[in-house]
Amino acid sequence: MTRIDRSYVAVALALLLIGQFLGMYMGLTSDLKLRSVHITIVLIGFVTLALFGFMYRLWPAMKTGALAAAQFWLSVVGVLGIVVGTYQFVTTGGIAIVGPASVLLIIGTILLLWLFWTRSEGA
Repeated sequence: MTRIDRSYVAVALALLLIGQFLGMYMGLTSDLKLRSVHITIVLIGFVTLALFGFMYRLWPAMKTGALAAAQFWLSVVGVLGIVVGTYQFVTTGGIAIVGPASVLLIIGTILLLWLFWTRSEGA
């Protein structure tokens, strides 16, 4: 996946915009019920995925192979699941989505660590 860095940053920027619009909506309506969802979108979504993309840009050798693509999809699906799961938690108290999604993101982060450790310069 040779453009994984750009893909990560594109998804991160899309989540940032969603988070900003949600924040604006909350401000305009003076309803902060979804504050946790807003924070999750911006911090877990934008910051985490942007940093992952920057890592791939800084160490391009990490991009090679199917493991990089698997890492991307695990992380993106995990982040999106955490966002949806946080909404579910805020509105219903349920954790059926956020738990498994968190596991996906953790696995994706472990794979990123493995790719960094084994494929970055000087490895």
